[in-house]
Amino acid sequence: MRKVILYAVTAVILCLFGGVAYMMLYGNTEQSTAAMRQVTDSTGTAMEIPVHPKRVVFLNVSNMDMYVAAGGADTVVGKPTSQSMSPELAQYVSNAQEIGIIHSPNIEKILSLHPDLVIGVNVPFHNQIRDTLQQNHIPLYINTLDSYEDTLKTMKFYGALTGQPDIADKKIAEIKSQCDAALALTQGKQSLKTLILFSNPSSNSMASSSTFSGDLLKRLGGINIADLDTSMTGQFIPLSMEYVIKQDPQVVFIISMGNTPENLARFKEQMEQSDAWNQTAAVKNGRVYDLPMDLFTVNPGSRIGEAMVYMAHSLYPQEDK
Repeated sequence: MRKVILYAVTAVILCLFGGVAYMMLYGNTEQSTAAMRQVTDSTGTAMEIPVHPKRVVFLNVSNMDMYVAAGGADTVVGKPTSQSMSPELAQYVSNAQEIGIIHSPNIEKILSLHPDLVIGVNVPFHNQIRDTLQQNHIPLYINTLDSYEDTLKTMKFYGALTGQPDIADKKIAEIKSQCDAALALTQGKQSLKTLILFSNPSSNSMASSSTFSGDLLKRLGGINIADLDTSMTGQFIPLSMEYVIKQDPQVVFIISMGNTPENLARFKEQMEQSDAWNQTAAVKNGRVYDLPMDLFTVNPGSRIGEAMVYMAHSLYPQEDK
């Protein structure tokens, strides 16, 4: 009898150990056998990512906004710490964990969320975490958003990832309709020399047409003074008052980066009182406009049509009804 009991106990123990071993080897089967797709990101890096990711971490707001607009809100587990998030987007991702500001993502926090995909933009702070993520079998997809085409292409791609292509296509149609309305305002209008001024507490820069806001200006028929000297290259060019006076912009757009409303108001007051700025047609004629932070500080994602309409009405206010 004792032998029978001993055999029975041994059998139970072996079954338990076998079950544990099975779970250790195959417990992650859902992730390891998930359908994958081959993609190439904006840096030219080829990788495999899930066909339909289940746990996505975003390192910047613009990509997250479009992913949510494409029907992916329920799969967002990590979000950047940001003040440029619209109230609607903040509500959609209220359950996601913050993983740090865009320039300093917290890799430990990201890993703790066990994502199957991380999406960011082509900046050093995001590219630098690629190796660590790769060591943990987590793909990092870098997605650049510098133009209107980038936005539409991204929306289409995210619709495929979320499995909601109809929602993405509907949003694309809405964006195109808004942009067509903005372009209609330019018909028969004179192209205006324009300065896009990126202002922060420590420096001021001119945005070229290779930036998101510069791309919109170009589409609306504006002449970006940052593009007129071919010796100046890059997305952002240090502000030179000598150059600004020489080019004499008819319109100035100010995009505030980190300035408080009080600081921005003080900066505009200084412009109005400055002998140098008063040599420009824009300041003399009161054609200096603030561009909303939530639409222009970075690519606004699914709200790009709204941004284009806003800029068009500022460039051509005589069209306002």
